[in-house]
Amino acid sequence: MNKKIVTLILVILISFCFLGIVVADNATHDDNNTADHDKKVDNKTDDNTNTVDKSKTVDKPKKNYIKAEINGNDIKFSDGFRGFILDYSKSPASSGDEFKRVSTSKLGNSNVLKLAIIECYKQNSVDQIGKILADFVKTGSSNTKVGEAVAASHAQVGDQAVVKIDNHTEAVFYFEVLKSVSGNESDYFAYKVSFRTIDDDEEDINQISGLDNVTNVINATNVTNATSTNNETDDPFLKGLYDIFALFLNALYDAWKPVIDTFMNFILMIVNALEEFVKLFEEFNMGIHALVDGLEKLLMMLGLIWEQLDGILKLLSLILTAIEQLINLIAYAVDFIVKLIYMIISLLQQIIALLQWIINFILYLVDQLMALLQGIMDFFSDLFNQLSSLLKAILDLLSSAGSSLVNVIKNAAIIAVAFMVITVGAFVYDRFR
Repeated sequence: MNKKIVTLILVILISFCFLGIVVADNATHDDNNTADHDKKVDNKTDDNTNTVDKSKTVDKPKKNYIKAEINGNDIKFSDGFRGFILDYSKSPASSGDEFKRVSTSKLGNSNVLKLAIIECYKQNSVDQIGKILADFVKTGSSNTKVGEAVAASHAQVGDQAVVKIDNHTEAVFYFEVLKSVSGNESDYFAYKVSFRTIDDDEEDINQISGLDNVTNVINATNVTNATSTNNETDDPFLKGLYDIFALFLNALYDAWKPVIDTFMNFILMIVNALEEFVKLFEEFNMGIHALVDGLEKLLMMLGLIWEQLDGILKLLSLILTAIEQLINLIAYAVDFIVKLIYMIISLLQQIIALLQWIINFILYLVDQLMALLQGIMDFFSDLFNQLSSLLKAILDLLSSAGSSLVNVIKNAAIIAVAFMVITVGAFVYDRFR
């Protein structure tokens, strides 16, 4: 009877051992495929994250702006992140200055700064983070052990990373770039870290989100002596039975442990995917809010533009009315000038005709005066000749009568001649008037 029971137990044990080997082999292949799948998913996640960051062209609404809590180059922000200055040519942030969160892909040297922060925690140099990051920002390198480790590393770190610090602790890092809203202050590179404890009795899987070509480190220890008993017996059969039962439990644990680990990895992958989905949903929600605010601003701008266009149309109407009045005024002025020119020409013609008539009248008057003077001169010439003849006859007569009489007659003749000259002059003057 005892031999049959032992034989049955041995058959069952051998069957479970073969079953455990087959399950373990399948689980190993599943782990490899899962690891490859995780890498593809991580790459796609990074690509999607980068795509979302590149398409994010609208600033966050003002209610989501992040404010600096203190002044300086190494400061705390209202979202719990610790930030370091990126541009030493600009003034550092002051308490209350507003910043907006952008992806670290916007910063060219972001991967170096991420690696530097991670190495500071790995090498217990947290108190030198500000100095080391300042060296990397200013010169691109640091003459420290952290700088040497960063220079030797070729890893690519995303905006979120899970890093094993020691055998008992993991650190979860979150990175972001805070861009100044006003642009007067420097931008900041910020991070936030949280820690969690690792259980040494279980398999530790350290993953760094967004790292390429990273080997997952699995520290596994086999659990032995899963079943122990305090009831020791000297019976060889019972002791062998206990040993066989313990071996069976160990084999069963070894057979199902890869399946359990794979299931836990799958659960962790789903949790990480859900975290990424929540993060993308938050970014999408902020994008929707930003789009709505942008549309509101666009509508306000269109309203202002319409008001401006209405004012411009009214101004154009006034300008056209003024131009029409100006054209009418110019036409009236041109018509007035043409009529004035016609009147001036007519007046000049009349003036010329009047001057011509005056000239002809003057010439006629001169001709008449000349003819009158010529007739008067001929008359006085004939009269003078007659008088001369008369005087000569009288003088001849008187010469014979005596010298005294001659003198009287001469005087009388002079008086008569003078009287005649005066009479003729008065007559000519009267005619000229």
